[in-house]
Amino acid sequence: MNDVIRPTGIDELKFSSQIVDLHGHRVLSVSGEIDAYTAPQFMQAVMSILDGDEQHLIIDMHNISYLDSTGFTVLISAVKRVSPKNGTVNLVGCKTHVEHILLVTQLSTFMALHQTLEDALKAVSSLTSP
Repeated sequence: MNDVIRPTGIDELKFSSQIVDLHGHRVLSVSGEIDAYTAPQFMQAVMSILDGDEQHLIIDMHNISYLDSTGFTVLISAVKRVSPKNGTVNLVGCKTHVEHILLVTQLSTFMALHQTLEDALKAVSSLTSP
């Protein structure tokens, strides 16, 4: 078995996340790379929002340079988590190669793709308005 040994702390350099409140919604802003090493951090950030009362997940992906299958698995887990409460997963500013994979695999049928945060916030607000 060929395990890759990575220096401690290297993943923190590859991935970062921040949660910001915008217009009454919590938005997860992520940057760097999401791969097998950083996916647990991504999952933790996603679940920190979904463990609250947030029905609709908004993830700002503008600064994600790489996303592998483990990142897509986190997104699928988020869809499974919000679906029973009629929630949505909204991805903002995906790079062309990420958007292409979402379209080809038809994962885009389970997640909303937006060009701007403003578009995502409008879409989510229209779903939560009385």
